Amino acid sequence: MTRRSELMKTIRNMTAAVADAMAAVSLFVGRGADENEPLGGCRFERDIIRDSYRPLKQNYFELLDNIREDWNTIVQNDLLLDELKVFLEACNRFHTVASEFEETAEAHDQEIEDLFGEDWRPIEYLILICSWEKEADAIYMYCRRNCGLGIRLDDPFRGIASRLRRFFTGATDDDIREFVMNGVSLAGRPRWIGDKNQAVVMGMMLGKSCKEMNDSFVFTRTNGTPIPLNYSQHGPRLELNQYEIFGIIRPIQDVTSKKSD
Repeated sequence: MTRRSELMKTIRNMTAAVADAMAAVSLFVGRGADENEPLGGCRFERDIIRDSYRPLKQNYFELLDNIREDWNTIVQNDLLLDELKVFLEACNRFHTVASEFEETAEAHDQEIEDLFGEDWRPIEYLILICSWEKEADAIYMYCRRNCGLGIRLDDPFRGIASRLRRFFTGATDDDIREFVMNGVSLAGRPRWIGDKNQAVVMGMMLGKSCKEMNDSFVFTRTNGTPIPLNYSQHGPRLELNQYEIFGIIRPIQDVTSKKSD
């Protein structure tokens, strides 16, 4: 077995064990701790979650280096591509589990703190999987386009192009993902057909400069002649959350902020 295959198997086994432990802890805090035994029966699961983080992080990024080194071999071998697809599907499932566990932790913050202590944050796993996905984004995109890799059901980019179609068209979900996560300008520079202040709200929320927005979209006057977007001139006059685009962009903003924590 190659080191790459070995790491994939190790990571799948580790994330499966952590996911089971997260489910047990979520069940425990959801029904309330036993008054006579504050930690209930979750000491073992707590230790799995806490102790698996560092080796899992190391394995994830060692694997990424291996995949990049072997990429030319992988894309020419259907069996290796299928192995990679299966692994990325497992990553998608673990992202969903980590996200659900973070929601549980937020709803039961005191119980989680009693269980884990103040020096460890359950959100670390969500940050880890988000960071891995950001670094491996080109690999995910290739496998979605060429290997039938699905998108997570809770992926905030799923259907984003459709949700933004009243502001611009001509970009796919993956195009928008590349623009948001990796700063890749949108090919063809779609024409922005919504109000320009909505564009400024989007740019501000995503940390995009005015130049980045102009590199990715064509903005026009009411008569159709081009005009550059100007954050000062076209900036919002209301609180950001009062603009329609705010609710569409917010889930993407949440993901990008977790990647940068």
